Amino acid sequence: MGVPRPEYPRPTLVRDQWLNLNGPWLFEMDAEDQGLRSAWFSTGLPKPSPIVVPYPVESEASGIQQLVPADVVWYQRELEIPVDWQDRVVLRIGACDHWTRVFVNGQEVGQHRGGYAPIALDIAHALKPGVNRLVIRVQDSLSWTQPRGKQAGTTRWPIDYDSVTGIWQTVWVEPLPTVSIESTSFDYCCVSGELTYRVYFSGQIDGEQTLEISRNGVPVAKASVETGLRSEARFKVVIEDGELWSPAAPHLYDVSLKLVNHRTNEIDEVTSYLGLREVSVDNGELRLNGERLFLKGILDQGYFPGGWYTAMTDDDLRADVELTLAMGLNCARKHQKAEDPRYLYWADRLGLLVWAEMPSGKIFTTELIETLTGEWIELIKRDRAHPSVIAWVPFNESWGVWHQAERPEQRAFVEGVVGITKALDSSRPVVGNDGWEFSAGDLWTLHLYFENRDVATRLAELIEQPDSSVTDEYGGLKRVGALPGANIEGLPILLTECGGVGFGHYSEEDFSYGEIPQTEQAFETQIREIAAMIGAAPQLQGFVWTQLTDIQQEINGLLYFDRRPKLPLATLREIFDQLGHENAVFAKGG
Repeated sequence: MGVPRPEYPRPTLVRDQWLNLNGPWLFEMDAEDQGLRSAWFSTGLPKPSPIVVPYPVESEASGIQQLVPADVVWYQRELEIPVDWQDRVVLRIGACDHWTRVFVNGQEVGQHRGGYAPIALDIAHALKPGVNRLVIRVQDSLSWTQPRGKQAGTTRWPIDYDSVTGIWQTVWVEPLPTVSIESTSFDYCCVSGELTYRVYFSGQIDGEQTLEISRNGVPVAKASVETGLRSEARFKVVIEDGELWSPAAPHLYDVSLKLVNHRTNEIDEVTSYLGLREVSVDNGELRLNGERLFLKGILDQGYFPGGWYTAMTDDDLRADVELTLAMGLNCARKHQKAEDPRYLYWADRLGLLVWAEMPSGKIFTTELIETLTGEWIELIKRDRAHPSVIAWVPFNESWGVWHQAERPEQRAFVEGVVGITKALDSSRPVVGNDGWEFSAGDLWTLHLYFENRDVATRLAELIEQPDSSVTDEYGGLKRVGALPGANIEGLPILLTECGGVGFGHYSEEDFSYGEIPQTEQAFETQIREIAAMIGAAPQLQGFVWTQLTDIQQEINGLLYFDRRPKLPLATLREIFDQLGHENAVFAKGG
């Protein structure tokens, strides 16, 4: 068997030299939390079992498949660095849930808190010639004071799933110069053809950064700037007659970056790509490249047979993108999970729009403020170079900020994170709190499931009275469309959760958002009825259907968990192709 997930894990920043550490590791659960006291990081794991990285402990593919693992788990493997790697060596972990501590040859080299953002640690100072021992301690909990997304915690809702523990994305090492290129971002103006491109470094540097952009091997732009003891560089170049990126034509340009350190003469070279596209909200319309955009989305939880949080292969990620497009949809709302960057790569390549969402906690505490904010910043930095990502969603349905209406500190948290998001990236809309209780952001997004009352009437009532109820009691409180004092005038309105029709049977815990149809024909009829209500609502600029696949007790997928369609893909495409409006009515004042 070859190395699992052998593809380069960070598609927007590729280097030639790297060493994939996926595959067999040693693993041990530490139910009594004695590993630190007994110095397992130095002596090694006493009674290990084999595990396959990068699949999480709960998954079948890991070889462990422990659905309720200990709060503390340990990983260990041997590591031999190529002899021609000099100076700085960085260990990278795509994602590891939740509190990660890393040891090399008994020496702690760093820590990281969070289950979704990437980890990068300098380890050269702890390495020795030949074979080295790499040990990773991971501590997780069932507490909702940490961002958990849809992972079941101390209480399990009907819409929560089994948890994810430990390493769940690729682990690798790479040699780097003293200061290296760490991420990029860009924004583009269709009218002027001006591209603003930014390169971010691992530290301040006195050097020269060079940018080269080409299309199909033909150079289209080249520029150099002095970094001037800054930790980032900015370019402004004009690309005339640029080929724009869109779902209909996902044109990409190749990018080459070269950083020269004037002090050490070291050079860092990486390759990347970009898509020339502009996302905007103008005159109450959501637009892509200046054209009105009607969003046809799917709620995608990002769970996979065999690997659970981790796709078994890169082809499985590509297949999910292709299935979404085959159903006539143009967007995936990645729900309560920061997805593997390889998924975003295929969305970039194949032309699927993506809403990037922060996994929520559910208990408002200082810990949640610190952890969610810090990890959200890391994820924005990781993903802002992907042209497919067109919106940021830091909060969902007031999870973790249940009392915004009565407690100003919770509302300040939401509005503060919206502000931080805009400071880090002004090129995309921000959805402050998706679903209801709007207070800040660029889109007014609502969650309405199947009811006898038609969607158009309910939306008209909310537009007339934004502080009226969106849903019956949720989390013990009435949830309104917008909080007092919030301004929704002129904002595009999107129905970002709807549908939720269940079909199929797994257990007595089967869950959907309405009565479960008993035949395929009845299932199709319900979908068509809801689609017709969406089509009859000219206020809408888009929808997100719940959901892509069944997952455990939730049977409201358009696909079964193994990705078999419940209805022919052509039928689903015919239904969704009919949706979209040339003329829209927007929020009051628009």
